[in-house]
Amino acid sequence: MSALYYRTVSLGAVLALAGSLGAGFILGAFLPRMVSARSERVVSYEEAVAGPVQGDAGGGSGPVEGDAGGSGPDAEIPLSAEIYDGPGFARSMPIDRKEDWIAWMREGGRGDSPAFMEERWALAGAFVQSGELKRPEDVRAFLLSPREHFVRARNRGYEYADTWLSIGYGATITDPDVVAMMTTTLEIKPGEKVLEIGTGSGYQSAILSYLTTNVYTIEIIEPLFIETDRLYRDLEAAFPSYSVIKRKLGDGYYGWEEYAPFDKILVTCSIDHIPPPLLKQLKTGGVMVLPLGPPGRQYIMEVKKEASEDGGVTLSRRDVYNGMSVRFIPFRNEAGGSYSASP
Repeated sequence: MSALYYRTVSLGAVLALAGSLGAGFILGAFLPRMVSARSERVVSYEEAVAGPVQGDAGGGSGPVEGDAGGSGPDAEIPLSAEIYDGPGFARSMPIDRKEDWIAWMREGGRGDSPAFMEERWALAGAFVQSGELKRPEDVRAFLLSPREHFVRARNRGYEYADTWLSIGYGATITDPDVVAMMTTTLEIKPGEKVLEIGTGSGYQSAILSYLTTNVYTIEIIEPLFIETDRLYRDLEAAFPSYSVIKRKLGDGYYGWEEYAPFDKILVTCSIDHIPPPLLKQLKTGGVMVLPLGPPGRQYIMEVKKEASEDGGVTLSRRDVYNGMSVRFIPFRNEAGGSYSASP
């Protein structure tokens, strides 16, 4: 046996190690709850949208790879004049029995892999049991969205693993359970206008396209924007609902004022505050879902913007995972730095 296992240490070193482990346990157990409680604090609408915000070129959080640098000038992808009714198509899908669902999918002629359909069905069932998929509409949208097309080639074999995966450029495709939870929390209705910040792999927008025909998405990383746009175009013949996804290259922090207000806003990158421009572009009565919190630890928050009895606007927040933290890549500005609240 190696002498490493018999190395002697001083009593002081043992006590120091014990103290460090004890402090780590205390911080690990209580700090997340403290941060979560603070992040759920209800603030006034005026406070949330007031004050300048500056980009911080430092740090960040979440699993990253490569360079998450900036992008070129804003660019939009024009849509086809014909609007495909994805929600209407989804409503005809049977979801009570796997056999009926598989038969329906095969009749549709999309060419879905039988093995991937089995995995997708199993994952959807697990999320229904966990409460991360609740409405039948969200279950259908999830079952219609082939994650295998959005996972990049480097991660073949992990298409339906319940974990985040790298898609290059410092970005990731989010864990499918978190995608399900954020989607179901929004309770999107057909015809509602939905803005997604952070197109990424394109998987989230693909799901949204079966819930409403008004999907808007913004990506700041230019090569990723080009790659995902090409993917959408390649898939549109077999998946015509993707043709309704209006996409833009630009800084999502400032939203898409041209098409505001939005009924629902979904943010897929972490930030320590609610971006004031997005809050202003959210319709009164609307809902925003975003990963909110300090670097390294965020909480999926539901933010509701509602009219008050005195004619003003009120905000309420809810931690949808009840204190369970998540990790997302940081909300980047065009210089590649992360956004943070003003000191």
